[in-house]
Amino acid sequence: METILQWGLDCVRLIQTQASPPLNFIMRIITELGSSYTYLILIPFIYWCVDEKKGVRLAVAVLISAWVNIALKLFLDQPRPFFDGYDPSADILGIKERLGGFPSGHAQNSLVLWIIIASWVKKKPAYTIAAYAAAVFFCLLVGFSRVYLGAHFPTDVFGGWLLAGIILCVYFLAAGRIEALLATRGNRAGLIACAALAFIMILYQPSRDADILKYLFMPAGLLLGMGTGRFFCGRYIGFSASSERTGAAKYLNLCVRFLLGITVMFLLYVGAGKIVGRFIQNSNFRLFIFLRYIITALWVSAGAPWLFRMLRLTENVDKNVIHYQEHE
Repeated sequence: METILQWGLDCVRLIQTQASPPLNFIMRIITELGSSYTYLILIPFIYWCVDEKKGVRLAVAVLISAWVNIALKLFLDQPRPFFDGYDPSADILGIKERLGGFPSGHAQNSLVLWIIIASWVKKKPAYTIAAYAAAVFFCLLVGFSRVYLGAHFPTDVFGGWLLAGIILCVYFLAAGRIEALLATRGNRAGLIACAALAFIMILYQPSRDADILKYLFMPAGLLLGMGTGRFFCGRYIGFSASSERTGAAKYLNLCVRFLLGITVMFLLYVGAGKIVGRFIQNSNFRLFIFLRYIITALWVSAGAPWLFRMLRLTENVDKNVIHYQEHE
């Protein structure tokens, strides 16, 4: 292990010999595009403005990937690159991380996210190939940025890509069958499945540190919130992300949807975070952390669609309600 870590450290040092302020700036932008904040923006956009069903599937895949990554980080507790005279929790370029290094979450989750999105491009074979090529190229850049910034050893990035490959194989081979099975058992089956999976996720609590637990509770809470919200949205709201408008009116409508929804989402997220901060010393602080993410996801999957319907930002289509009732 020492030999592997030393090799990784030598790689980081070699790459950083090419460091410069402009390149540092570019690498920071790329690494942020592979962070959880990107998913918190992109997934709601897909759910509200592209296809609500694809948004849910993508959210479930990414959230499961994120939880697996965080759980492995805490279990393995592998070091990150560090240099003489620097705090081991911070890299040479100032990126600070609380969790262990292996596997890289940026590398793993970005690959899961973008390969699934690329799989939606099926209009022409050339477009499909271009979409996969773009996804892989971007994920390579994200992985490289993590090594360049000193946040990960190369082996951390390789491990993240390997786990992403396993998750993607399961997704493409089994997700459709699982979804079809849940559909035949009624709309409550999906809700029960999400609740059960979220409960399993929160069972693993290796620390009572709130800063550690928030990483584990985030995917679990978001998953439960998405599942619950999707149940109520499908049964009572009948939201459809598609728009019958055309031209500029269509894009204006989608833009208003997204800006309104994302603004309220971040207000809820920040506001719930302020409330959670007041209860950190409370014995039930873990519940408050969990609720913060449930509320955020409930807004995305049900609250915002309801508001869009009330403001007539989406057509009054009840096909989702009918679809769900057929399986009662």
